[in-house]
Amino acid sequence: MNAERVHLAVGDSAAGMLNALRRDGLLDGEVLPFIEDLSAGPLLDADAIDQGLRLAWHQQLLQAQPWLPEYEDDWLRRHQAGRKALLRLLERPRPLTVWQGRNAGDRLALALLAEQLPADCPLTVCAAPEPVWQAGDEMAEWSMAMLPLERLADCQRRERPLAAGERQALASQWRRWREHGQGLRRLQDDDVVEAPLDRYDALLLELSGEQPRAVSRLVGDALVHIREALLSSDILFWRVQQLLRAGRLRADTTAGGGSSPFIRAGG
Repeated sequence: MNAERVHLAVGDSAAGMLNALRRDGLLDGEVLPFIEDLSAGPLLDADAIDQGLRLAWHQQLLQAQPWLPEYEDDWLRRHQAGRKALLRLLERPRPLTVWQGRNAGDRLALALLAEQLPADCPLTVCAAPEPVWQAGDEMAEWSMAMLPLERLADCQRRERPLAAGERQALASQWRRWREHGQGLRRLQDDDVVEAPLDRYDALLLELSGEQPRAVSRLVGDALVHIREALLSSDILFWRVQQLLRAGRLRADTTAGGGSSPFIRAGG
């Protein structure tokens, strides 16, 4: 087994911070971004080599922002590169450190790896501490990318190996969610729980009004109100699209030509 350690983080932002530590000589080994948010959508083939259901899920999210045509191609390119790198790691395992924020997506990524990696592959976890919040900004979930780089550099002393029993429990957790996961997942009392995909539709409708407003502003305002989960804006753009199709919201301009729509209450 190649002894060079691999450091894995969920998302480009978190992996970018690890690469910054590596450039500064504060981190040894290779950095691998895990371009997959397992906190939402169907999981049945999320760990398969050839994804069908999961890729279709991502594409419907990406296509909900047609005013950004390059966004889908860029995401698919990064996703494919990340999956190829992960497949190489699974084929030729090396010591792996999984960097974790406190959120369901990071937890499920760790569970997936615990299920797929051979038992003799060293697996450690490095848990990021809670960010220092400004009053009123507290969130139940957070990403390691929300920490300043100097705090992240100090996190390595929090690294710990996963015991065999803990790895087995995580692997079992992944198998359960792979079979049953469909909606929006978040951590609640340190357990992963799931809500329907339309959980935040009522909030989007409440924040929309009779006066047209940019869809990006509507989504941004909704994210400010959501404190229970670390939610991707892609989910909310997609839910706006579904509400438009159902006639519960109305678009005053048509998306396309580089312009995002303005949204107001339907009816």
